[in-house]
Amino acid sequence: MLKLGSVATPLRCAPLWRRLGTAASITGEAKRVEREKIVRNSNRLQDEVDRSVPCLEEPANERNEKLLLSHAIHEVQRRPIEIPSIVGDEPIFTMDNQRLSCPHHLQTVLAQVYFANRTQIESAIKSALVAQGTWSLVPSTERLDIWRKAVAIIEADELRIRAYLMMTLSKTSEDATNDIQRLLSSLRANADYLEHLAELRFEIQGDLNVFPSFHLRPMDGFVAALAPFESIALSAGLAFCPALMGNTVLWNPSLEVAPVSYLIYQAFQQAGLPPGVVNFIPSNRRLFLNTITNAVHFAGLNFHASAEEYKYVHKLVGDKMDRYICFPRIVAECPGQNFHFVHSSANVDSVCEATVQAAFGYAGQYSNSLSRMYVPSSMWFQLRDKLVEATKKLHIGDPVEPETDMGALININAYQQMQKLLHRTENLEHLCGGVCDDSIGMFVQPTIVQVTDPLDPLLCEPFAGPFLPVFVYADDAFSEALKLAANQSRYALSGSVFACRDEVILHCLNQLRMSASNLYVNERCTGSNLGLTPFGGNRLSGTNDKSGSAYFLMRWCSPLLIEETVDGPVQAQGSRLV
Repeated sequence: MLKLGSVATPLRCAPLWRRLGTAASITGEAKRVEREKIVRNSNRLQDEVDRSVPCLEEPANERNEKLLLSHAIHEVQRRPIEIPSIVGDEPIFTMDNQRLSCPHHLQTVLAQVYFANRTQIESAIKSALVAQGTWSLVPSTERLDIWRKAVAIIEADELRIRAYLMMTLSKTSEDATNDIQRLLSSLRANADYLEHLAELRFEIQGDLNVFPSFHLRPMDGFVAALAPFESIALSAGLAFCPALMGNTVLWNPSLEVAPVSYLIYQAFQQAGLPPGVVNFIPSNRRLFLNTITNAVHFAGLNFHASAEEYKYVHKLVGDKMDRYICFPRIVAECPGQNFHFVHSSANVDSVCEATVQAAFGYAGQYSNSLSRMYVPSSMWFQLRDKLVEATKKLHIGDPVEPETDMGALININAYQQMQKLLHRTENLEHLCGGVCDDSIGMFVQPTIVQVTDPLDPLLCEPFAGPFLPVFVYADDAFSEALKLAANQSRYALSGSVFACRDEVILHCLNQLRMSASNLYVNERCTGSNLGLTPFGGNRLSGTNDKSGSAYFLMRWCSPLLIEETVDGPVQAQGSRLV
């Protein structure tokens, strides 16, 4: 059975002759040296991975984990959790009670989420502004201690968090585990980034009587975070990255991810995060946006949403610009129309495996899931048979079952959109799938369609779900197909090139460099599950601020430079970031 989450250890050292902008040839000896270097690095990386993964010496350990996970899932099903809004340290149970059902078993109620109204959102803004006065002065070392304690608490509660991810988001155990690991990696990495940033020094230029210091000051006002359903790592990162930099935050998770987000919020509370630093505010998104943008001290918005919602926010903020004490900073990630571009020199088996994983992992609901594919005609018939065979082997059903590869769609809106999409494409050749069933849960069979029109809207419009359009191009029309992939879509989040010839890879990367902000070579467009990859899109896929990097943290501070003039020369020691 093909497992959607299985990946090989990536080679992180790109061959020298594949770097963008270099067209010079390389000798056979240089290539041999480069290959040996890659193999050595690959072996070293594999050793690091092996050491980082705990070894289960006894099969009983694995059985015990499965039993504990099964018990945790049973508790989630048996006891629906009540999730209040939290302003400061006060839980608020409102009259707006939203029921959250299990996507793959609609009769099972998992949570009651109490949405905040306008008054409570305004109270949360006041709470954030009050907390800002003290939190902004807390030394970075103390903030780092809280973050690292929270990581330990989340790790200890991993099974319960995994159970909620599986039940509320319909993720397989493997997908849920990967999501938690990305969350932990992100929290650790951001703490390390801040630690390094705080130690940076700038050399003093000029007058030795002037001593400058550079402070990583938070923003002047509060920050709002709007989180999507697809990932707890993404949801938590949107709120806790600004908080790590000394900001106070209003966290608005989507209904589906609210239970897991609440567990993460509680972990930070236990770790010592002061009240009011992060206010947990599930609510109607339009109401939340309208309320926060009315506030005079609105300083920034960190969110993940559609391009249409991003345009709405820009218009909303632009119309109210005169009321703010500063220019609000808007950081956004939007879904993409992500692609796989295949050259005739590519390995068919590698393309097939990466494509099935990228298109149908988590039912194609990630923002960087595969949305379109370009394949040469000489390879198509062989690849088509392998793709159809691999896709039909996927087991669709309850993610609690160990043999399940793909669960249900997240909610009724996603399900209805897929129904409309399948109805719209009835005239196309469906290679597999095309069946919807909501008798128990919101299931859609993985679908592959062949597109004959190179200008078909399917190749340029974003959608979310297990649906893959494939365009087959003539081998002698390689350049035209490459231009089509590069310019057809207004979205530019993620993409992959599959080829075995170095000059082809270099040419493709140069042509596609503006068509995706995360480009992969012989790897799926969702990237590897190993490690932490800076992520973001350009064009209509967002502001490309690369969450998962130190640069992303700098987006959430307003640096302060202080120059002090002293009597007599001072020691040339540089200015420190504090």
